[in-house]
Amino acid sequence: MEFLTKNFANLTSGNEIIDNFIQEKQSKYKYGVAFEWIPYDKFIEIEKIEESDFATAIWRDGSLSYDKNEEEWIRTSYEKVILRFLSDSENITDEFINKIKSYLLDDSYSDYGISQNPDTRNYILVLNNNYYCERCGEQYKYIFDDYKNYDRYWIDRDHKNYDRYWIDRNHKWCKSCHVNYLKNNFTNWTSGNEIIDNFIQMKQLNIKTSYDLIFDWIPYNELVEIKEIGKVGFFVEIWKEGSLHYDVVEKEWIKEPKKVVLKYLSDSQNITDESLNEATTSIDCYGISQNPNTKDYILVVHNKYYNKYCKECDKEYTKLNHKCCESCLIKYLGSNLINWTSGNEKIDDFIRKRQLKTSIESSNIFEWIPYNKFIEIKKVGDNCLTTAIWKEGPLIYNTHEKKWMRTLSKKVFLKYLSYSQNVTDEFINNKIESYLTNKMDYGVSQNPDTRDYILVFNIEYFDYYCEKCGNEYEKCDNEYEKWCKLCQINHLKDNFTNWTSGNEKIDSLIQKNQLMINEYKDTIFEWIPYNKFIEINETEKGGFFTAIWKDGPLYYSISNKKYKRKLNEEVLLKYLYGSQNINNKFLNEITYLVEESYGISQDPNTNDSILVLQFKYYCKNCGKKYNYKFEIDNKSCISCQTKCENKKINDLIQEMKLNVDYYYSKVVFEWIPYDQFDDIKEIGKGGFSIVYSAIWKNGLLDSINKIRIPNTKVALKYLNNSQNFLDEFINEVKVYSNSSIGNILKIYGISQNPNTKDYIMVFEYAEGGDFNNYLNKNYEKFDWFNGLKVLNNIAKSLNGIHQKQMVHRDFHTGNILFMNNNLAHISDMGLCKKIDDINEANIYGVMPYVAPEVLKGKPYTQAADIYSFGMIMYVVATGRQPFDDCAHDEFLVLKICNEIRPEINEKIAPKCYINLMKKCWDGNPGNRPNSIEIKEMIELFYNSLDQKNREYQKSILKNIQQLDEIKEKFEETQEYRKEYLLSIKKNKSTTHTQAIYRSRLLNPYTKNISSTVEITDFTK
Repeated sequence: MEFLTKNFANLTSGNEIIDNFIQEKQSKYKYGVAFEWIPYDKFIEIEKIEESDFATAIWRDGSLSYDKNEEEWIRTSYEKVILRFLSDSENITDEFINKIKSYLLDDSYSDYGISQNPDTRNYILVLNNNYYCERCGEQYKYIFDDYKNYDRYWIDRDHKNYDRYWIDRNHKWCKSCHVNYLKNNFTNWTSGNEIIDNFIQMKQLNIKTSYDLIFDWIPYNELVEIKEIGKVGFFVEIWKEGSLHYDVVEKEWIKEPKKVVLKYLSDSQNITDESLNEATTSIDCYGISQNPNTKDYILVVHNKYYNKYCKECDKEYTKLNHKCCESCLIKYLGSNLINWTSGNEKIDDFIRKRQLKTSIESSNIFEWIPYNKFIEIKKVGDNCLTTAIWKEGPLIYNTHEKKWMRTLSKKVFLKYLSYSQNVTDEFINNKIESYLTNKMDYGVSQNPDTRDYILVFNIEYFDYYCEKCGNEYEKCDNEYEKWCKLCQINHLKDNFTNWTSGNEKIDSLIQKNQLMINEYKDTIFEWIPYNKFIEINETEKGGFFTAIWKDGPLYYSISNKKYKRKLNEEVLLKYLYGSQNINNKFLNEITYLVEESYGISQDPNTNDSILVLQFKYYCKNCGKKYNYKFEIDNKSCISCQTKCENKKINDLIQEMKLNVDYYYSKVVFEWIPYDQFDDIKEIGKGGFSIVYSAIWKNGLLDSINKIRIPNTKVALKYLNNSQNFLDEFINEVKVYSNSSIGNILKIYGISQNPNTKDYIMVFEYAEGGDFNNYLNKNYEKFDWFNGLKVLNNIAKSLNGIHQKQMVHRDFHTGNILFMNNNLAHISDMGLCKKIDDINEANIYGVMPYVAPEVLKGKPYTQAADIYSFGMIMYVVATGRQPFDDCAHDEFLVLKICNEIRPEINEKIAPKCYINLMKKCWDGNPGNRPNSIEIKEMIELFYNSLDQKNREYQKSILKNIQQLDEIKEKFEETQEYRKEYLLSIKKNKSTTHTQAIYRSRLLNPYTKNISSTVEITDFTK
């Protein structure tokens, strides 16, 4: 707002009321364009729009907006705008200001400001060209609800109408111009009837979108190939000229031949507005014509008219998919199903009503079926259920033939209604209606011997209803799975007499739980005799035993539709010591464990009750209940997965499992036995560790998919004598729990060499090796684009570390690794600590990458990481290590502390890059940029060369000129840098023999340096 205030002081309208209005608008600015005073001389190419108060123009400076990325105000130069001239506006009043407000849209991007014609002194509103029509100046208006009534003959049209809405917006369809075109054409046609003409004109002037059908007068001689297709006077033909419509893409009015339907208007000689409105309201109509011979008026309608209306009677279909209307159906039933009766008036009346209802809602006709039409009648259940063959078969509507046809010899399902001889309204409403579904019921019959009525169903009735009891199946996960809850509860209830625990309260608890089943997958809680267990063994934790249950638990077999047993099931026995006295307190305690149990047993020797637990919920090794899903999936609790004898390591693994953010990391941290590793090979050696590659046979556990990825290639980091520096080892492992930091090497777990007792960190394997290896392999293609891509990844990762209030403390190219996707990852977080925990006497690192203040004995800070990043920038630019031409000893320490830095030729890198690099390695830590500033600058450099995202960048960055300038600077150095990198690759032998690029203790080289004494560089 400060900028707008200063800018306003330089630009004023000269009228206090206008100025106040503009300032009020500016004070409400949040985003978009700023509303401002615009001098008239800033406009060029002003072109008046005929017969209007509007003009188009080019605004040289362009609209003003705030770029949040660049944190500055920018203008869009030479912008096309709409000028709205406010006539007789010399006298400014509050009323005039209200008039201005009525013209503005108050959209954050629509209104640019106010100007004034110096000759006429009339004020001018300056408007966004995208919101107002260039031809007439009127505001574009698009209302989505106006697009909802198209293709009324199609069932699913929402998506198409949504597309049409955006097509009109994107192509700037103007309703005012559209209406004016039609209005100007009124004199070119006439029907000869004033009422008809007025009605057509009214319809044309009420269009709302470019897709509205233009209701028109259609000369009869334009209609050809007229053919009769129904029995109520309808015709279909070709309309030669076709309907008039506007092509928003080509921006022109066109006509195309159409296949249409002619609908004669009844009482054509007495046409009124009311009759025309009624006739055209519910159908898509192109217009009106007139038969020159009969003088009858004709509606010309959409050719899909007969998708919705009956050709025989012109009534709307009650079933669109069957092209079936109620009146024609009633006529069909009246003429075809007449010679039948059940012999009972109430049944006959019910069937007639049902015939009309079911034939409209389903594909078949409900009817009376004489019992002698059934053959091969077979009983299939316990509840008066049979199957049969219906010789004539049901009457079904054939959508291909478009008529009702019988399906001969149809297998059906018969449900006998016992004791149904006495038919009452209650019997029909409560008994018969309750069984009918509209989808599978064919009709009613009657057994001539018992006089019981019979409901006849489609044989698919058994797909939804139990063939044993006739009740509807319960819903299962799979639609093909069938389970009858009532039958299974009855089965369990009938079995109550076949077992007993010997204790009434225990029996009652078990029976209550069995009758509470809700799904076929529910575990059946039961009494299990102790002699059904074999191979009973005590676990590590007292009170728990593993065993084999010979009979095994009950489970419901979907295929057999009955309960079966899973033989020889391994179970966990939990002894409830002191449980000989069964009371309410005991029962309440075990109630909470029922869901995780198979049942209850009793030790015959001690009389202690035993809960029979499922290994699904409990650890097989110790009996501990699982707390986490990954424990259940891994079939082992955290404690048992940690087989290490050291308590600190056990505690660390448990802490890591709990702290890892599984939203960012799919990997479950775990203890990995050393014998899980194959093909172990040394691949690198640092100052304090050795790194090996290996194949992890079982592979890492995916926390999301809960599966192991076998034969995972991993990196093993052996820390020398780590068993003697356990706290330091644990601290380094903990750093990797910050998995939410992007591009940090993932840690999979911990192991231990059984021979040396050294602890091992197990990491994801970096296929591309470290930065030095990557550079050696990619010199030829390591252009600025790829170099900045790598640097962009590193900058984001470092910023992630710093945002966690941490410092890396050993940041150099050897600790930057590459995955097979060429993404750079930061590794070796061993020295990484919180910023309030960094005051140590020892100095570790690669000498050229260590900041001068650290060499002088001061604490390591985030600014020291920034110094190291500057050296990495040097490597990216030059392809060589810093200070590779001298020994890394006390003399180099003196040079670094005396502000000596690696030299760089400005032909290799642009000045903007070199300036950022030098800021990073500034001798004063306070002058160095922070990680956020670095990330933003490197991202800007990278985006300038990222051609794939160029169009996207243009859409979100208004100051695209800045990107172009940066791109040009990098391209100017590209060729020279390429030749330089190739020469470096050929002359690797020039690296000094005592230049050491691995981390080590640097105190021997810094002990004679004082942080307060100025050091002279005597090596020059």
